[in-house]
Amino acid sequence: MAEHALMLLLAGVRHLPAHIEARTWRQFEFFPKIGTLRGSTVAIIGAGGIGRALIPMLAAQGADSIAVNRSGSPVPGAISTYPASRMDEIYSRADHFVIAAPATPATRHLVGRAQLAAMQPHSWVINVARGSLVDTDALVEAIESEQIGGAGLDVTDPEPLPDGHPLWDLTNAIITPHDSNPPGVRPAAFADHVSKNVTRFAKGEALAALVDPVAGY
Repeated sequence: MAEHALMLLLAGVRHLPAHIEARTWRQFEFFPKIGTLRGSTVAIIGAGGIGRALIPMLAAQGADSIAVNRSGSPVPGAISTYPASRMDEIYSRADHFVIAAPATPATRHLVGRAQLAAMQPHSWVINVARGSLVDTDALVEAIESEQIGGAGLDVTDPEPLPDGHPLWDLTNAIITPHDSNPPGVRPAAFADHVSKNVTRFAKGEALAALVDPVAGY
């Protein structure tokens, strides 16, 4: 899923959708619209397993990462980590935003009009978590008004995204049908996770990816 998030972000920043639709040579038209991750800062909202896997991928592109998690405990590889209670501080510091947080009542519309308004005109919002974390109507307005650069969405609200929904008509909205973790790639990843946890258990070590029933994830 981290790989998918990086793909969506690169596709947006590099103006890939317009390239795919082009049926003529438009080099000089595209030049000023193509960005780069090098030298940028990406905020990862929900720096759990997916977010932590994404950080070195971004580093390989020359991008810094800011992490947001529930506690604010430092995340390896991130230049800084914020607790969820201080999340509003990241919008002035980051160029792009990857949402990988769990869906709970507290995270519904975690990114709404106020957060989108605080982003930069070139910012891309990537959501590989759950559609409910983003206010869809506010997102459409932000893209249409060029308040932000665009969005890469593997999840939507509503989901499936209905035919005729405004998001389908936005060039700067890249939508994949919740297939960032398809069945064909799950067994190997799951087997690796189980194997590592069995080893941890045998050594008396803490298990990875424990579920917190109180938090809901």
